[in-house]
Amino acid sequence: MSDTTTDSTATLMPTEPFSSDLQRGRRRRGRPLEMAPDVLLQRIRDRAASGQLFRVHLVEPSLYARARRLFGSWARALAAAGLDHTAAVSAARRRAHEARRRARA
Repeated sequence: MSDTTTDSTATLMPTEPFSSDLQRGRRRRGRPLEMAPDVLLQRIRDRAASGQLFRVHLVEPSLYARARRLFGSWARALAAAGLDHTAAVSAARRRAHEARRRARA
């Protein structure tokens, strides 16, 4: 037998802190990173100003998930950002309908 033994727990525990993984661009699986409510609301406003609220749950799922966790629903997050959820949905439906109509023509 060898005099040197390896500690099995050493291989299970990371040797560097979690924040160093983030600095290198890697991220652990699971919940999105924490985001302050004011930062989240500003990002929602920015997306709305550029017309990118449609299908945000597919394009930027971390933003959508964080908004739902902080405000309970996407509609409440839009209301907190000063936006009208009903108007946003209506505009998206209108654009989708027009796009389908153009595709058929």
